[in-house]
Amino acid sequence: MANKPFRILTVCGVGMGTSLLLRMMVEDVLQEMNFKAEVEASDANSAKGARVDLILTSPPLVEACTGGYAQVRVIKSFVNTEEIRQVLTEFFDEKGLIESSEKGGS
Repeated sequence: MANKPFRILTVCGVGMGTSLLLRMMVEDVLQEMNFKAEVEASDANSAKGARVDLILTSPPLVEACTGGYAQVRVIKSFVNTEEIRQVLTEFFDEKGLIESSEKGGS
């Protein structure tokens, strides 16, 4: 289990629209960051029980997603790649998953 893939869940109200959009945006940002992770989309009701490392969702759904296995982080604009990059970088840095040279955006 040492090479367990990092898992991210993107969440919206019903798991069919904006969570899919956010999943695609997160996958693009992860590729730019050269960070490998599995990204799945889901609805808010299923999120709390999901066995993932990180949940990304909108401010109104944070409470519905909190209290499960994963940390929950807010994305205010699902199409803002800079915001997504910042949230992911902060989370990965807290977990010790990125080198300090990767944080600067150089």
